[in-house]
Amino acid sequence: MIELDDIDTDEDGALTATVELPGGRRVTVEYEFDEDFDRDDEDEDSEDEDDDDVVDVEPEDLPDMDTMQQTVQHALARLTQEILDEREREVAEELTEAAYEDEDEGADLAQALQSLKDDIALDGVVVFGDGGITLLYVAPEEYPDLIIYCLLDEDLEIDDLMVE
Repeated sequence: MIELDDIDTDEDGALTATVELPGGRRVTVEYEFDEDFDRDDEDEDSEDEDDDDVVDVEPEDLPDMDTMQQTVQHALARLTQEILDEREREVAEELTEAAYEDEDEGADLAQALQSLKDDIALDGVVVFGDGGITLLYVAPEEYPDLIIYCLLDEDLEIDDLMVE
């Protein structure tokens, strides 16, 4: 069973914690409310084109701490060392291929891939209310001051990859 440490809540009341995942990966985990969650105290003058999709949720309607913990623990329990190793390898390969797509393949590509593989590390996990997972990677040498977001699908395969 996955043990959550340093459990707290963020400004929205969502769970945050630290956890050790398989392979000795110590990361921060955050629970993320569903996308249709809209805090009542947000600026009501903001003009958002998706306002029709947003539902005001009262704080008492939000999941309690036990529910958030169970959702996070259940989602994280699916992340085996094999899955984490494979996603990390795939993220490094996809980012390297995207960076070198217009150049001749060869030693530069292989060297860049190895450099990223040596640099990349899992830094955090976001678990959504429905059990969905996004892995957060850092690569301080190759992508300084950026976070690599890896959204996983239901089968824990890469659904989307983004660097910000």
